[in-house]
Amino acid sequence: MIEEHIRRNRRATVVVCLLMLVLLFGVIFALGFVLGFPPYLSLVVGLPLSLLYVLATYSFSVQSVLRAAQARPANPRNRQEKLFMYKVEEMAVAAGLPVPHAYVQDSSDINAFATGKKPEEAVICATTGALEKLDGEELEGVIGHEMSHIANRDVLLATVTVGVVGAIALISEILLRSLLWGSGRQRGKSAGVLVVGAIFFAILAPLFSRLVYLFMSRRREYLADANGALFTRNPEGLASALEKIRADLPDDPRGSQTVAPLYIANPFRRARRQSIWSTHPPLEERIRRLRSM
Repeated sequence: MIEEHIRRNRRATVVVCLLMLVLLFGVIFALGFVLGFPPYLSLVVGLPLSLLYVLATYSFSVQSVLRAAQARPANPRNRQEKLFMYKVEEMAVAAGLPVPHAYVQDSSDINAFATGKKPEEAVICATTGALEKLDGEELEGVIGHEMSHIANRDVLLATVTVGVVGAIALISEILLRSLLWGSGRQRGKSAGVLVVGAIFFAILAPLFSRLVYLFMSRRREYLADANGALFTRNPEGLASALEKIRADLPDDPRGSQTVAPLYIANPFRRARRQSIWSTHPPLEERIRRLRSM
């Protein structure tokens, strides 16, 4: 059952990445039209530019995420961080994956995330709060969850789409400002419908791209919980860790909110109920599902 979910996840990853590419190209094309460029020029420039941006986001995604999260390599001279490195190695063996690089974020909150373009270059990062407040089984559960994201290629989707969604929002804002300032008026009444279409696209594209990404992110959290529990063979370890995360309300968040969907729980606020804007499903429901396994 889980293997089928993983296959569907990977197919969905391709679809979502293509959709993000189309939306990015669409806002670039619309911006070119509003600024007065001929449609063929917007097409010729917009498509390669979109592809280049996605490739650049892919190439520098890991460094960008680690920088945004203010993460650093784990210190083998620190006892807690050394144990964390050992746990990452153990869970990589259990999952049949290359050993990810272990990173640490200096925050008293309990949290963790994974990033990487492929398993060979993956990173698992835990907060100092997680290393201090979780026992061995709970920490294994959290690492197993993040290892599942790596195995399912969730980290590829997340690291690429975080950058692309941000670019779509930025270009859409520029497009709307250009329209408000009157760019494109010289086109005459015949272009009125196209201008109206550009306005709708500028408003809807960033909303739609973010909703698609958040929907996929929430679904993948449930799968990562279940798959991570299989890696550890101990669903209670992760369930107990999530209970501690739920009780440990974030008061020491670090880094940028742009990478919040990558964490095991939102480092800036906790969702008490399901919302279309939630980066994660409610912790209560995740705990219930783990304990019903």
